[in-house]
Parts: sequence; C-alpha cells; structure tokens
Amino acid sequence: MGNVLGPANAAEIIDVLACLEYRSGELREFLDQVAQGFSRVLGVDWTVVTLIEDPQRYRIAGNSSDATDDRVFTLHGSVSSHVVEGGAPYWVNDATGTSDQAGMPDGFVAYLGVPLKVASGEVIGTVCSFDRAVRDFSDDEVAAARVFAARAAAAIDQYRVNQALLRFNAELEQEVERRTADLRNAQQQLIRRERLAAVGELAARIVHEVRSPLSTMTMALDHMHGLELPHGTRQRLSLACDEAERLRRLLAEILSFSTPGQGRKEAIDVDAFVARTLGELAQAEPPAETRNPLRKLAAAQGSHVLINPDKLRQVLINLISNAREAAPPGTPVVITSDAIDDTSTVRIRVHNQSFDAIADLERVLEPFVSNKPRGTGLGLPIVRGIVEALNGSFSLTQAADGGVTAEVRLPVIHERADAADTQATPATAIERTLSPA
Repeated sequence: MGNVLGPANAAEIIDVLACLEYRSGELREFLDQVAQGFSRVLGVDWTVVTLIEDPQRYRIAGNSSDATDDRVFTLHGSVSSHVVEGGAPYWVNDATGTSDQAGMPDGFVAYLGVPLKVASGEVIGTVCSFDRAVRDFSDDEVAAARVFAARAAAAIDQYRVNQALLRFNAELEQEVERRTADLRNAQQQLIRRERLAAVGELAARIVHEVRSPLSTMTMALDHMHGLELPHGTRQRLSLACDEAERLRRLLAEILSFSTPGQGRKEAIDVDAFVARTLGELAQAEPPAETRNPLRKLAAAQGSHVLINPDKLRQVLINLISNAREAAPPGTPVVITSDAIDDTSTVRIRVHNQSFDAIADLERVLEPFVSNKPRGTGLGLPIVRGIVEALNGSFSLTQAADGGVTAEVRLPVIHERADAADTQATPATAIERTLSPA
C-alpha cells in the first residue's frame, strides 16, 4: 500500500461528498457526479458506477467521462467480478502480465473497485476506477472509495424506493379511478333501473287499463266484418282493424318491456338455436323480406346459456328486424355467434350496413326513443332488459363500414345440469295484474 491521504486530500473528499446529495429526479446525473468526484479525489483517469442487471451482466449507470454508454456487459471475466463475488474491495496496482489484464479495458493497467451494498447487504453494483499508469492504492484511498460507494448505494436505494412509491401511487391512482368509474357506472345503472322500473310500472298500468276496452273494440270490429257494408266503409273498417292490431302489438311490447327476465330458463346451445331461429324466419317471411338476406357465421363451439327460449328468440327477432329496417335494400344482415373470454362468455352480433350514422347510440337504447316514423322505441330496450336480467351486456357500436353492430354477451354455463335446478321465476305483481280473468 502507498502513503495515506494528506489533509488536503481529506478536505477535498469532504468537499466533494458535501456536494453529493441525491434528493429526487434523475439518478444517472447523480451517479455521474459520484464518478467524477471519485476520479477527482483519487486522481484516476476514469471511474464508472455499474449496476448488476442479473447474475451474469452489468451496465454502466454513472460515468466520469462525458461519454454515455448504455450497453450491457458480461460480468464473467471482468475485474469487477472479483468485487461482486467477494463483496469486498479489489484492486490491481499493475495488471501488466497478470491474469487480470484480460479483464481490463484497453489502455488501462491499474484498477480499484468497491461494491455497492444496500442496507440489506445485497451487492447491487460497483464503483470502479481505472488508471493508465501503475498505481499503489493506499488504505485511505480504499476507505475513501468505500465512502463514495456507500453514498452511491444509498442514493440508488432511495431512488428505487422512490420509484416503487411512484409505481404504487400510479397503481393506486389507477385503482381509485377504476373503482370510481365502477361506482359511477353502478350508480348510473341503479338510477336507470329505478327509472325504468317506474316506467315499467306505469306502462303495466296503462296496458291493464287499455286492454279491456281494446278487446271490446276488436270484437265489435270483427262483428262488423260480417256485415254488408259499402266499399268506403269497409276500407275504413280495415284501417281501424289494422290500427287495433298495431295497438295490441304495442301493448304486448310494453308488457315484455315491463317483465324482461320472466319465464322458465333452459340450457340452450346458442349456435343451434340461432340457426333454428333464422330458419324459422326464412320460412315465415314474405318474399319482400329477402331484400336483406341473412348470413350466419357460427363459432360458439357448442356453448350453452341459461335463458328462457322465448326471450332469446325475442332478442334475435328484435335485433334482426331492427337491422333489416335500417339496412339499404340488397345488403345482407350478418349474424355471428362465438365464444370469448376463454369460452366463459358467448357473444351474438347482428351487423347491418346503414344509410346514415346514428348520432347517439346510447340514446336509442332508452325506452320510447325511435328514429322510425311508426316505431315504438321498445325493441332495443326490450333486448337490453332481457340481456341485463341474465347478468349479460348489450351494446351498439358504429362499425368501420359505416354500419351498426348490435352485440349481446351472455355468461356461458359449463354444466348442463345447472339448468335442471332452475325453477320457473315466480310471477310478478305486474304479471298477476295483467293476467286475464
């Protein structure tokens, strides 16, 4: 070992260390200052602060030179491996002709390295100094190197704590935002359901009040059909019968909207059910309806859902009818069913091209809102009510081709036996009120 550091050197060390205080921000700048201060105190040509990437590699995190080197180096065979493996200072006064020469950077012969140890005792890197001239490192110089390494290790430890805290805060903020959004959505859903329940109750009362006089009028109109009437009177009678039938359908839709989740549920193969429903539509529809042919793409892989079959049929018919009314003549309506979310969810999509973009897709899902001259505004709300009553979801999206895609998502049941335990849903007060005497 060489001579000890003199008072001037000790004072310089104190001055340099006094300026080295990591607070926050960029760690690289601070570690560069550590390397520069160490080179200045020891009078060496080059100092770097290295951090271990993994047991086999390290990278330069601080540099006394102006060069920036973000490369990752192999630890094995380097002089720094002695420091990391031993967890203690290691120095070479003259590597010329020794086994350490191969591990030295070109043009350097002297080396002093000390480990960076955090509070737990883990070695996370090194402070390494290189000199082009032969050196005789003293005990005081090694001790000074330890002090610089301790300061750097403390800064790195603090930086990692700060980064962990920032990540935690960011994750916490994201979680708070997610929870807040979930709460807001839940509140909106609750408000919507309460409002729809009130609308449904009012609608049910209207149906009850209108059904009896409508039945009386319908019977009277049917009776008049058997009478000898002038041509003009018979035309007006036919118009009245058509309007009475339209009113009957409207009352049926209102009742369906009021009781979305009623009826006995069964385990239904979605692909097979959709195909069967489309076949029934093809047989029952008049030739004019073929102006918008139906195309079926199935990939639900035998997925089953628990639902009342009449309700699922109503969902499909409502969506297909709505799509056909919105689609230009000659354009197909495409019905797709597939399994998603690792087959835990079945998705049914009905896509149609459209004349015009819909400005507010969410609004058309509200009851009694329709952009059709004679529409009731209940078709899509009925679909939404049925689907949400089964813990599913329903949405409308504007497609890339300018059309609209209606999407239904329902939970898959993986045990067909689940359906056997399902009992018919008890009749609600609304159903009892509306049941014929």
